[in-house]
Amino acid sequence: MTLMTGSSDPSASAAARQEAASQPQRDRATGQGRVDWLQRLRPTRANASTWLPALLAVLLIVAAFATMVARAVEMGFHNRQPVWVVDAIPPVLSEQYYGHQKRYTALAEVQRRFFARVNREVATAESINAAMRRLAETGTNSAGESYVLLGPDDKGIVDLVGASFRLFGLRTSSILTLYFAILLASSALYVVAFWRSASALLLLAAFLVMFTLVMPMLMYNPQLRSPLALRVLPILSMVACLHALMFVATSLHRRIGVLSIILLALQIALISFTIHLRSTTLWQVATIMGFGVAALVVPQVVARIRRVNVPLLPGRSTLLGAGAATGLMIAGYVGLQVYQATALPEEYRRGDEIATRVFWHNVFTGFAYHPELQGRFKIWLDDVSIMAATRDYLSEIGRADVWRDMGGTETGFEGVKFAKYDPIVRDMLVARCTVLVRECLETFLWYKPVSLVQNLAWLYGFRELPPDLDVADSPYFGDILKRQFLGTSDGLDRSGRRAYLWTPAALLVIVPFVALLLLEPRPVAWPTLSAGVALALGATIPTVVGYAAPHTVAEAAIAFGMVIYLGGCLAVAGGVRAILRMARPTPV
Repeated sequence: MTLMTGSSDPSASAAARQEAASQPQRDRATGQGRVDWLQRLRPTRANASTWLPALLAVLLIVAAFATMVARAVEMGFHNRQPVWVVDAIPPVLSEQYYGHQKRYTALAEVQRRFFARVNREVATAESINAAMRRLAETGTNSAGESYVLLGPDDKGIVDLVGASFRLFGLRTSSILTLYFAILLASSALYVVAFWRSASALLLLAAFLVMFTLVMPMLMYNPQLRSPLALRVLPILSMVACLHALMFVATSLHRRIGVLSIILLALQIALISFTIHLRSTTLWQVATIMGFGVAALVVPQVVARIRRVNVPLLPGRSTLLGAGAATGLMIAGYVGLQVYQATALPEEYRRGDEIATRVFWHNVFTGFAYHPELQGRFKIWLDDVSIMAATRDYLSEIGRADVWRDMGGTETGFEGVKFAKYDPIVRDMLVARCTVLVRECLETFLWYKPVSLVQNLAWLYGFRELPPDLDVADSPYFGDILKRQFLGTSDGLDRSGRRAYLWTPAALLVIVPFVALLLLEPRPVAWPTLSAGVALALGATIPTVVGYAAPHTVAEAAIAFGMVIYLGGCLAVAGGVRAILRMARPTPV
């Protein structure tokens, strides 16, 4: 048999051409052409179902960020400079205008001239700007070589202030501008990494909403006055911490790409910088590492409880996610330690000085919340009572000479050398808790967590006054701190600006996410929820280790609000799904 590969019949070719020409008319008549067109369009519609919800979510995030910045301007934060920022300005001026080479110190003459024009405790933007302009104009004049050290606290604020002046000009508003520029960059990196997940974008929107709601408390609280206060600077890297947690969580159900690791590395760099600004940001390091371990262990344990056959080791993606987050975080922290060891002047590493801030002093302060320990140690929420307790401890064990050697005999303990003092507080804590085991455990496991919950209830509007006001009424300073707490509460009430979770402007941003969550598979939302819960639990570390008070709960208030919003939206979306399933007609 011969196979024919073509035809030379002219009539056959003409018939074929006529058949092809008449096909579109038949498709229009039968609707077949429309079916083919829909099939070709289907990939485009699938893509639209992904990017349209993401676009709406990003628009909501942009609106939330704009509202947050507008609230900051309304609060006048660009004109309100806390003492830590004011103290950082002379070192910056010394370096940038007088050529001072020893970083994190100030020329004595520059500091004298600056504070001759600026009242440190009630500094205004006008007075600070005028003093800075005057010192900048006379920068060519000699200011001598004598210099002074910064106080016993974290020194990184000098870098934030210095960078803001270089980037945005020599004025106090530049500092807040840089703050929000960093937060914007961190939020943008987060969106690029997780734009496909409605639940992940909801967490970011909830962070911005909660930060906006918490801002009035920062303004009315004399212990804070601004987001630039060192006590609340860890807020700056909370989005970065959430990014790292989400990176680990999403590794449970999808592969990790090179771009994801690069974005994570940038966020880890921000966390490291924020630790440089405020060492208590270490709670974020502990949270990321703890969550990494949990992501490796918990799924294995749950699977075995349910008697599901799973590999003995976690999947490659999960190992990569947890390992990358943990490894980069360790590298960032070690890198910061190396930098501080080389950049900080040697004077901060001598026996009488301290490079960052005290730790054990704050841990021991938390025992004031235990009614028995407060009476036994005679301590309150003030530094002097803790120093007095340390003095009494040394006298009790026959080491009063140590107290004299560290400068504790000066009036008000103003001469105490904190590098020597804090290890003694640690020894005192260990000695006391070795004897009073039950009371110490009760402090950490009951009294301080309960105080945190009550402080959050106060800030959210479920409680009239802050809790534990008795520990703020000290025989050394009277009721100054107590009146500050009450004044903060009164200011919030008079302005109607408690952090009400049901604030209409907040709900306008949050509620639309319910519709977006309907389009997201539920298995994707659970890792997001776990990351949010991890962030909230991690944010309790500073208060459980230290103490809970209106000026120490901002991070926890933001994080728990985020979880409440996400959990509420997931619950509503689940209810809507259930209603839609019940309304679906049953096949006959």
